[in-house]
Amino acid sequence: MNPVENMTGSLLVAHPSLRDPNFRRTILFLSHHNPEEGASGFVLNRPLDESLSPCGDLPEVDIYFGGPVEPSQILLASLQWRMSPTVVAFRTFAGLQPAEDSVDPEWYPGLRAFAGYSGWGRGQLEHEIAQSAWIVIPPTRELIEMADPAGAWKSIMRKSSPMMHLLSEAPDDPEQN
Repeated sequence: MNPVENMTGSLLVAHPSLRDPNFRRTILFLSHHNPEEGASGFVLNRPLDESLSPCGDLPEVDIYFGGPVEPSQILLASLQWRMSPTVVAFRTFAGLQPAEDSVDPEWYPGLRAFAGYSGWGRGQLEHEIAQSAWIVIPPTRELIEMADPAGAWKSIMRKSSPMMHLLSEAPDDPEQN
């Protein structure tokens, strides 16, 4: 296999044919990718309708399904769109209730909590991408700030191509068509 570039900071969009219930119709942020070590990230578009209560100066934080690895552990992360240079600034914070001084208030606006995370071993993600399970796209402000998590995946499919839009409209169970 040829060396693959580092995709840290990219978004993975589940192809409409991806049926794994952990990743069906998801958008993931890759927080770490190294072709020699593997990859990890979090699902951005699956809010759990739960939140962490405010703690000290920390605001209330929405909880998202981060992925199937260690779903009982909570990971705090902040994702923020930066205009100059145009990138996603992200930082993760260890622990459910970090010390008040461990989270700088400048990170509060993009702060989210994730139940678990998504992970791939060496070569696994690259293989899944080669099998067309994932579409790799650069992040955008709209997707990082994600005002409508429930509709974000379909919005990407609509903008992608007529075929992807058509595939995204197919029901999970063809008998419901």
